[in-house]
Amino acid sequence: MRFLGVGEPLAEFTSRADSPSVFHRRAGGDTLNSAIYLSRLMPAGSVGYLSRLGDDAMSRWLRQVMADDGIEDFCETQEGARPGLSFISTDAQGERSFTYWRDQAPARRMLQDSSTAAEILSSAETVFLSGITLAVLLPESRDQMFAVLRHRHRAGLATVLDTNYRPILWPDATTAAQVMGRAAALASLVLPSQDDMEAAFGCADAKASINRLTALTKAEIVLTTGGDAVLHRPGGQDRVDQYALPPKVAATDTTGAGDSFNAGWIASRACGMTPADAIARAARLAGTVVQHPGAVIPREAMPDLTNSKDPA
Repeated sequence: MRFLGVGEPLAEFTSRADSPSVFHRRAGGDTLNSAIYLSRLMPAGSVGYLSRLGDDAMSRWLRQVMADDGIEDFCETQEGARPGLSFISTDAQGERSFTYWRDQAPARRMLQDSSTAAEILSSAETVFLSGITLAVLLPESRDQMFAVLRHRHRAGLATVLDTNYRPILWPDATTAAQVMGRAAALASLVLPSQDDMEAAFGCADAKASINRLTALTKAEIVLTTGGDAVLHRPGGQDRVDQYALPPKVAATDTTGAGDSFNAGWIASRACGMTPADAIARAARLAGTVVQHPGAVIPREAMPDLTNSKDPA
């Protein structure tokens, strides 16, 4: 498998702006969102997803969502279990607030009692996971995850970490920073946002974030600042390059902004684009996504991003 997303698929319910008591059901979860966009940008059969689901109707629906977007399903089934739920409300600026029901979700045990899941995770060309992936895992599964990440690091396999931070999923910010810091040290690419770096790591500005991450990892770093620039530290190098972003668009819903940006970057770099072109392409995708409700836009709403080389 060329690209393997790892995380927790959610049944996501988003309130309608014109009727806040009415919710639309969509598939969600940060790494699943990225997997869907990556699958749309890459050749067929390039992307898989690893997790654990139940045997209920909601789990079957999530599997169908993955199948509809050409994602290979590596989610084991736990009998009697049900996936997590997420309710999202947005304000007038498109900013989100979350309510979760996920404590008993089978994804929390995705690596327990499963040599198959560990083998799939160990062998994929590129694995992408997030701070949320690490947060939801029960201690035994998290230990198993780090064992696989250490194997991948020694083998020179690519691992991508999105530092996506949800305070409600962690005991405290210190724990989150420690766990994500361990993962960053084993990654080949780290995709942080300044908001997450400030909230979890206490980094007051982009310079502090780059310095903190540089001390943790030799990985390539792509830091989104929430403003008009992205900072890029090539892997193993000391220099940091700054790239301007296109003007901001009016956001309807920012839910999938970071997830789609990450997919755009990964896909663009996979097909040989320069960092500058990859950032522009990723930003264009994210700019389209935030103008639609929900994290994943309809396929027909995808922007034309064909002004790049064909993926190898």
